[in-house]
Amino acid sequence: MKNEKYDVIVIGAGVGGPTAGAILSKKEGMKVLVLERADHIGGRDLSFNMSDMDEKSYRKTMGKAAYTRITKSIPEPEELFTRGYLKGWSFEVGIHVLMITDRGRTNTCLTYLGKPLDLYPATSAGWFHDGILYRFEKGSERGGNFPWMDEEARRETGKINSEMVRMSPETAHSYDNISLKDWMLQRTKNPDTLEFHFVNATMNTTINSPDNISAGDNILMNRAVARSGYRFSYSGCSTLGPPGFVQIPQKYCDVIGENGGEIILNATVKEVLVEGGKVKGVSVNINGNDEIIECPIVINSGMVNEMFTYIPERHYPKSFVDKVNSFWRAGICAVYWGLSKPVVNEHLTFVPKIAGVEDGFDSDVRMGFWNSSGMCPARAPQGKQLLDAYISMRDEESHNPKLVQVAWERMNQYMEDHYTGFKENLEWAMCTVSDSLVPVAQAPFQVGDSKPRAKDPYITGLYHASDSSECTMAANDAATHAGIIAATRVSGHDYLSDILPERIRY
Repeated sequence: MKNEKYDVIVIGAGVGGPTAGAILSKKEGMKVLVLERADHIGGRDLSFNMSDMDEKSYRKTMGKAAYTRITKSIPEPEELFTRGYLKGWSFEVGIHVLMITDRGRTNTCLTYLGKPLDLYPATSAGWFHDGILYRFEKGSERGGNFPWMDEEARRETGKINSEMVRMSPETAHSYDNISLKDWMLQRTKNPDTLEFHFVNATMNTTINSPDNISAGDNILMNRAVARSGYRFSYSGCSTLGPPGFVQIPQKYCDVIGENGGEIILNATVKEVLVEGGKVKGVSVNINGNDEIIECPIVINSGMVNEMFTYIPERHYPKSFVDKVNSFWRAGICAVYWGLSKPVVNEHLTFVPKIAGVEDGFDSDVRMGFWNSSGMCPARAPQGKQLLDAYISMRDEESHNPKLVQVAWERMNQYMEDHYTGFKENLEWAMCTVSDSLVPVAQAPFQVGDSKPRAKDPYITGLYHASDSSECTMAANDAATHAGIIAATRVSGHDYLSDILPERIRY
């Protein structure tokens, strides 16, 4: 590698670090180097065009970058790939959707950088209550129009919705370390109101149990959607067309490259070098060769749970190390169904319960599924339907074969029981599991000020920018938020106010 001078080194070509790098390169004129250990850009934003993917490559790629494994399939995995069942289908690792579509943080930031996304919003939704499907379209649920609720439930639900929407960010953050269950029970005992908010919170945070969901973080997510003028059946979320969600980190990296920076793949950072409490650069292995690259600023966009594998613990107090090592992760069981013709009409659908404590889980297990090809037809061969479904799992639950088997069976059975023609038109199905969909779960004492700060308080010149560092919300919007915060801390310029409107700034 040429001995060039860089102003900033970014560890990881996912979303958070490249967001910061793109802002700093384009707006501050800083020369940015991105070092990515994999042979591709994307991090956990992995998208697959299955026409050109074999089983070995698929397993290796999603395992290394996204901590995800195939557990079940119809037919068996080898046959899925070798007999061409997946040709023409395009899907993600995990379940990726963008909150608030064009008005969310990700598209707002990319538009600011001149790289807006081509979005495919959800404009209809389904909600199962007592096994009955209720359909909403283009925000028809606005004003508490939930047919299964009586007058008291509508009033209670609306009262809590209104409190969340009107709440200041400061007040919301005061509830960071209070569970959603406790927060809700202080306001209502109505079972339909509790169900409504607990299901929405699971879809927001990928956590089933309301005991483990931070009230503050969930409030901020609901507040952002409502203040943007959207509802779950009207642009509350969206998908992307091929090549898929990998285009988000790719666009951030494109900005870096267009402004004099560089992205190097197959580059594993062995250690962030620190002298006298200050960053001096990194020791990195690039394509099998060890190098030292000097640089005064390093932005770590890896998961904070793994930071001590390349940032030595000796630079931190034991209390900080213990706290980071204690963070638990939110996992997922994701199922993809390929159907010979459409059988689901709604773009996204919520199911309050398919399993529970009686099956060994820590709470009622809720299911959400997306009609991805209904939003973007290019995700499936013409005339066919791609459905992406998931349930939340605690990190340890995702490693329990019995619970994974229950999840797989119940998800398939629910679709067979509630959608005419599902079983007859199912061409293939694949179940994947991850223990790290959200590396630091949005739980009390794991959000807000509990997360590592964007500006490292112990090492001068070190910054953190990922969905597991200083940020709110989840997934792409959280990582983008973390990247904007890091760019603000590095430069001293308030990019949070420049880029994000108040409703999605906090």
